[in-house]
Amino acid sequence: MEILLVEDNLSIVKGLEYSFKQENYILNVATTLQQATKIIEEQKVDLIILDITLPDGNGLDFYENIVKRLNISTIFLTAQDDEETVVKGLNLGADDYITKPFSTKELFARINKIILRHKKN
Repeated sequence: MEILLVEDNLSIVKGLEYSFKQENYILNVATTLQQATKIIEEQKVDLIILDITLPDGNGLDFYENIVKRLNISTIFLTAQDDEETVVKGLNLGADDYITKPFSTKELFARINKIILRHKKN
């Protein structure tokens, strides 16, 4: 499974790169929406882990305008924990929504749930 992490916090990126390597996942990283768009256009992506607050735009808008029409599974991983934003992210069609700070084990459990759903389909 090809996973794209769209996250501008480099300490989170480094920690997740290490954790994903330990779990034998292939993780591509983008720190901006522009980089994420380029990766999506150039290679197969099965799952996106997407922050909402990014230096060049809003992850919710990126999901709604680009990711949703490509039908790529998405988990929002963000510090925005207000009810309105969580509900909006889920109502747009995201597979899951996790708020920071987060548990890496919980993130992997949610990723595995998406993988199992894909295998059934």
